Amino acid sequence: MDDWISTHEDDLVELVRALVRFDTTSVDLSPGSRHTENEEAALQAYMGERLGRLGADVDQWEPDAAEFADHPMMPPWHHWQDRPLTVGTLRGAGGGRSLVVNGHIDVVAAGEGWTSPPFAADVRDGRIYGRGACDMKGGVGAALFALETLRACGVALAGDVVFESVPDEETCAMGTIAAIARGYRGDAGLVPEPTRNNLWIATRGLLHGTLTVPGRSAHVEMNQPPWREGGGVNAIAKAAHVLGALDGLSSEWAEREDKRHPLLGTPAVHPTGIRGGTFISNVPESCEVDLNTTYLPANADGSGYGSIPRGEIERAVANAASADDWLAEHPPTWSWFTDYPPSEIDPGSPIIAVAQEAGRELGVEVVPEGIDTTYDGALLTLFADTPSPAFGPGDLTRAHAPDEWVGIDELVLSARLYARAIVAWCGEAR
Repeated sequence: MDDWISTHEDDLVELVRALVRFDTTSVDLSPGSRHTENEEAALQAYMGERLGRLGADVDQWEPDAAEFADHPMMPPWHHWQDRPLTVGTLRGAGGGRSLVVNGHIDVVAAGEGWTSPPFAADVRDGRIYGRGACDMKGGVGAALFALETLRACGVALAGDVVFESVPDEETCAMGTIAAIARGYRGDAGLVPEPTRNNLWIATRGLLHGTLTVPGRSAHVEMNQPPWREGGGVNAIAKAAHVLGALDGLSSEWAEREDKRHPLLGTPAVHPTGIRGGTFISNVPESCEVDLNTTYLPANADGSGYGSIPRGEIERAVANAASADDWLAEHPPTWSWFTDYPPSEIDPGSPIIAVAQEAGRELGVEVVPEGIDTTYDGALLTLFADTPSPAFGPGDLTRAHAPDEWVGIDELVLSARLYARAIVAWCGEAR
């Protein structure tokens, strides 16, 4: 297998470049976003064709958003129109363990500052440059190429491989939720995120929401009487008062034992967007603040979600509001739209041992780590009974940045690791 991958390295590079060239910038990146179209459908057609050539049973569909309207991770504006999921199932001969390989094909917006066009997939200095090259089309390509390697080398598997190509990970992760709802799962999974070919076995959860702080409009250049006498109330100033309480909550969390984890960072509440006011001469009558909050596996509720930290946040805001005469009578309101649960995999899980053994065979130490952001393996672990560490090429520090890249040597190593891990996990047909 190693020799075949080395001989066909150029084919691996061209596979990853082909994936990067599709502009699959995530839709619905923020509340009220107007970016609702991309090239995910074309990329998924390409993925379906490659999986079909491997002999996989290919399932492509656009989930019905209405079926997931009440899911805690589902934003009300989300959709899958022209954004299908692709799942290819390679049937084993029987008697082996099944493996899910899950990868997202959406990417964040390219932004500015690139030295080559972000979707040109330029190759230079042993690297592929482009938005998504590292996060995570390089990993998707390497894992798919590993399957193609096994087929080319005549390796028949005993267990099934379920290859999932999903949208949404950069936004709300509902693509993997939709795949789980369709019945896809396995004895274990691998997610080729950019882990430097280490293993992510613990993740924090995420709460996304919008806090709306009310005010009262008036002519800002006129001195205002007290609000009880009809005067204006500056919603932005009131929001600043409330945000001080959330900053205090983050400081409190930093000191608490239940907010500490050996592999994960301390959770915090972060304001990440603010919208307020209608005109430069008006007292702003409303201010909306978008919040991104992280939480640990130990802080999740019995269903795995973040109702406990959400309650702490809401109480902190309510307490701050009660100390302000305007807000006490006109309290802020909440709109929570994503609760992405945290997860943790037992370091002694068999899939961890298989990945580490694949590394040892190649002279590479595969280290279990935590990741402070999220990845879709958490959902497979929690809701599909499919423990799924992340394991793939590239370094997350390069993701979401100008001149994002993945090294060709990293791709080759990852393809070799995946080929070994798949055979070791699924077993060879007899």
